[in-house]
Amino acid sequence: MSDYSDHQVECIVKLGGRAITHKERHETANTEAIQSAGALFSDTGIGKFIAVHGAGSFGHFEAKKYGVATGYRNSDGLTSPVKQVQMGLCKTRLSVTKLNHLLVSEFVQQGIPAVGMSPFNSYITNSKDSYKHADLDVLSQSLDEGYLPVLHGDAVLDQATGCSILGGDPLIEKLCYHFKPKRVVFLTDVNGIYDRPPDQQGANHIPQITVNQDGHIATTLATSMSGHDVTGGIMGKLDCACRIVRQSKGRTKVFIGKLESTYSKDLVRNGMSKPEMMTEICYQ
Repeated sequence: MSDYSDHQVECIVKLGGRAITHKERHETANTEAIQSAGALFSDTGIGKFIAVHGAGSFGHFEAKKYGVATGYRNSDGLTSPVKQVQMGLCKTRLSVTKLNHLLVSEFVQQGIPAVGMSPFNSYITNSKDSYKHADLDVLSQSLDEGYLPVLHGDAVLDQATGCSILGGDPLIEKLCYHFKPKRVVFLTDVNGIYDRPPDQQGANHIPQITVNQDGHIATTLATSMSGHDVTGGIMGKLDCACRIVRQSKGRTKVFIGKLESTYSKDLVRNGMSKPEMMTEICYQ
């Protein structure tokens, strides 16, 4: 593993589930947004990029219904019917891999050498948050050979609970630890972070959020989250972004912006954008 003076990856891009799907309508992709996502990776030159997408309306409903995130056992024994939760994991994965296939198909159609990769095949968690095993050899080799790996939030095996959810945001955090990217760009359906849900009257855009070495941020936020979201919503995303900045001591730049915008391509390619159009997470 290298240090941050030798970045192995140019940029890791998170394509938010709310941006690439219609999140309140089960398994409904936003085809125009997916086309826009493909344009981000066309003609990227020699740089190495990784795309990770959220599930949006694919997988969250199934994971919530069957309790996949909590699994079916704890230290005292079984907590839920094993077969029921196992089928929930299978149905969750069927759903999220449909979306992955849609994205990869669009990228390939645009001439991008994209390959879909599922965390289920590479990650085993332990009590949901810690990682017992992560096999990144295929991902590393794919980058070296010039492919664009396209990963996604997934249902995975868990040593303690039987299964769990590995969301796209914490997946990116783990990828950052290994690949030391120059920047991470979270692309959503709005221009970054607001002090309250952006559809509420009086919502103010926040161009910069500073996090110190203790993880403290001075900005007060009021957020909302879909009832079927099992990955933490915008606060989970912000917490993840702050941890990436702290972990790298600011050497990995982190931005949150809008996918379908005039600046998203520049943000992905070189980290350039107007402050009023996105949010940068900075290290103090």
